[in-house]
Amino acid sequence: MKRFLKFLCMCLVMNMADPVAEAALPTTDLVIVSSTDDKPVAAGQMTKNLAGYDVVFFGEFHDQDVLHALEYDVLKQLYAIHGDKLVLSLEMFEADTQPVLNKYLAGEVSEADFLADSRPWPRYQADYRPMVEFAKTHKLPVLASNVPRFLAAKMAKAGTLENIEAEYRPYLPAKTSAPEGKYKEKFTAYMSKGEGKMQLPPQMVDQVFAAQCLKDDKMAESIFYYLQNNKDKVVYHVNGCFHSDGHLGTVERLEALDPSLKVGVITSKDMPADKNYRKNHDDAKKDGEYVVCFPRVEKQEEK
Repeated sequence: MKRFLKFLCMCLVMNMADPVAEAALPTTDLVIVSSTDDKPVAAGQMTKNLAGYDVVFFGEFHDQDVLHALEYDVLKQLYAIHGDKLVLSLEMFEADTQPVLNKYLAGEVSEADFLADSRPWPRYQADYRPMVEFAKTHKLPVLASNVPRFLAAKMAKAGTLENIEAEYRPYLPAKTSAPEGKYKEKFTAYMSKGEGKMQLPPQMVDQVFAAQCLKDDKMAESIFYYLQNNKDKVVYHVNGCFHSDGHLGTVERLEALDPSLKVGVITSKDMPADKNYRKNHDDAKKDGEYVVCFPRVEKQEEK
């Protein structure tokens, strides 16, 4: 059970893939589609169209290199538009690591010391380091927006955090809830697909959903409170697509905290086998302002 919970919290709750080697990037181009008019757009045009938003979410699949390349390009394009008003926010770093992240960005600690104290994801070097280094070079803030993973694991295992130590409470969101509704229905359906080790036992759905919501609330509050104190900033937040599809999850929590915010979502969907992106996109128009249909590269199983 302990091994199952560990896997669950790191792979399901975080929507994170196993850290194994992948093939080279596919040669087939991805297609970015505007949900406004159902037409393909270039990445640069998408970014220009999002220039007036206060927060831009990029919902990724953690194991797809082509998406990491695109989200890095979007970061650079947003910087070209907003300059030092831009803030990078990442699901991949947790709130208790913000001090060492700040020290690294300021050049006060080495990268080795930063990584030793920040619990980077297994594929950090390839997937997220380029964005962090870009922020460091251009002196952009980076938000370690997520709840510490061990707290999410406790929530998934026990269904409550009432008895956690006082030293960890500052890293929790001020408020969290796991209500019934569209998001839970989607989560439950996803966890009930029956895909081998990814299947969730029915009795644990509520607890793991509570852990998912804990992460959503923490990321939303991290962005909200930062913008409350830095009203001229624009936030670019990167997370697993389940956290932001359909303006649910983290986006829904953020919009509830501040309905005046203009929040845009870029979401990722598999390119259909026949490369007719409209098949997928027709069912996903409401998942984001822009839908990235990408050619998935399947991971090779470890021997």
